[in-house]
Amino acid sequence: LRTAAEISDGDYYLAENVETLTTVLTRIIESVVDKGLSFSAPAVAVNTFNRTQTINDLYISTFLPDARVHWPGNLEKYTITADGVIKDDKPEDAVDPETGFFYETSRSIWTAVTVEDGDRVEFGGAANNLPIPDDRNVYTNNGTLSDLTAANNAIRPSNATAFSPSDFGLTGADGEPSVEDVIRWARGQDILDDDSDGETVDARNVMGDPLHSQPAAVVYGGDADNPEVVVYTATNDGYFHAVDGETGVELWSFIPKQFLPDLPELMLNGDSTYKHYGIDGDIVPVVADLNDNGVIDGSDFVYVIFGLRRGGTEFYALDVTDKDNPELMWTASYPEFGQSWSRPVVARVDMVHTNLNALKAVVIIGEGYDTVHDTAAFPGSPDNVGAGISMLDLVSGERLWRAGRADADLVLEDMTRSIPSPIRAIDFSGDGFVDRLYSVDVGGQVWRFDVFRNKEPDDVDDPLVTGGVIARFGGEGVATAGATDTRRFYSAPDVSIFYDPVLNRRFVAIGVGSGYRAHPLDVSATDAYYSLRDPDLFAKLNQDAYDNYDNTTGIALDGDMAEVRGEVNTCLLY
Repeated sequence: LRTAAEISDGDYYLAENVETLTTVLTRIIESVVDKGLSFSAPAVAVNTFNRTQTINDLYISTFLPDARVHWPGNLEKYTITADGVIKDDKPEDAVDPETGFFYETSRSIWTAVTVEDGDRVEFGGAANNLPIPDDRNVYTNNGTLSDLTAANNAIRPSNATAFSPSDFGLTGADGEPSVEDVIRWARGQDILDDDSDGETVDARNVMGDPLHSQPAAVVYGGDADNPEVVVYTATNDGYFHAVDGETGVELWSFIPKQFLPDLPELMLNGDSTYKHYGIDGDIVPVVADLNDNGVIDGSDFVYVIFGLRRGGTEFYALDVTDKDNPELMWTASYPEFGQSWSRPVVARVDMVHTNLNALKAVVIIGEGYDTVHDTAAFPGSPDNVGAGISMLDLVSGERLWRAGRADADLVLEDMTRSIPSPIRAIDFSGDGFVDRLYSVDVGGQVWRFDVFRNKEPDDVDDPLVTGGVIARFGGEGVATAGATDTRRFYSAPDVSIFYDPVLNRRFVAIGVGSGYRAHPLDVSATDAYYSLRDPDLFAKLNQDAYDNYDNTTGIALDGDMAEVRGEVNTCLLY
């Protein structure tokens, strides 16, 4: 076999036990998957000078699976035409329509003219425009100062004494790097000579992988022809990057202190059976152009909020109004939180609360993912974490309201499953305040909530929010759930209003689909997409109506739905 591999210019591996077999198979898969991949949606910036349009620049995050701890990634810029064709720097078509991959000969816009990065993650893009290590601005939250540019927050060799070895997970064992070595590596210095050029003071020009995190592009000013854009992207080596949208040069990066202990492992980059996660949640920009002039000035503000997904249970909020001087606004995590998968939703809620900010703006989140669902068997007992919905104050991060099975403003005994998906917040009245929330938990329960005006969050007799289950499409609520009943739901419901000409009335259409995101190849349950009609378009229900929903309107079950798979132009008769 070794001779055959040598003659065919292939590879030969020897496995002697389970451990080496695992390593060999991982290496084989790594060699097969050698094209740059993108899992999250690209980012486009809204044209602040004409809000009916987006700017035709496209920012795409890419990554390359690896058998080691550190997966390489990148952020690349392209343009998109009015016909939806992605163009590169030449400008030529960048994507092969037959494969969906970038052409090998394509060149992203930030890339040097002598390089064709194409589908090669390690070439071009923002990774190869990183400032030299001595010039990079790398910050953490080391202490109580919210200003990340404060001297104590700088991750640089001259500031090594501001950190203890334990901050970086170092114990003083033989063979460990020093704090200063880790800091130099974190700033991009090739101290281990990864490129084998004999130099250890040159730059690595490497970013981590943005596997699930969707980047965000924000327009700060300029004009309609030359907008000033900053792109924010996060990676699983624990970095939150701010990148100049014109040049692709990193302005600064932020490593939450909780990820500093991961840096030595990432630096040594040994073989790994499991994926390493850092900041893996979507980045949500909150842009307030209060004077509506298209420029961030005066009392305007720009915040960014993100969760960690598999990286932890926390949510972070940064004030990036000054794009060169970020501030840490708050972090939020509570004992009830699971992994912070739920994309934060920013909305205004007209509640009475002494600590609510002046704009009455809140961050609405599902309380996350319980890893008990990483196991195929559907759990027989309620999830331990993630089974709730919280509203946090946008400015302070304080939790203002919560729904959950216990210790909540709205106590719901049926809220037994974690909620990793975003919450749909809708303003039916058009007055700028939320009227309705829709959500689905991982067990397939579809939730509806009505949000009232001028109420106190903890008033049980006159509640701010009422709600309950209106449909069950998974294993929850089934007495003896078999494998086919255990669909998992990880995506938010899609919600729209439509007119039914047969009944001559409007409904809320709720679309929700299942899919086992933790194990995409698992086929034990037949996944499905459901379209549900909510007849109470504008009417708000009191809690008694929700508590008796099954006896009045009726909770929709899988067996109540009409199967239209394979049919076209379907019309349901009444």
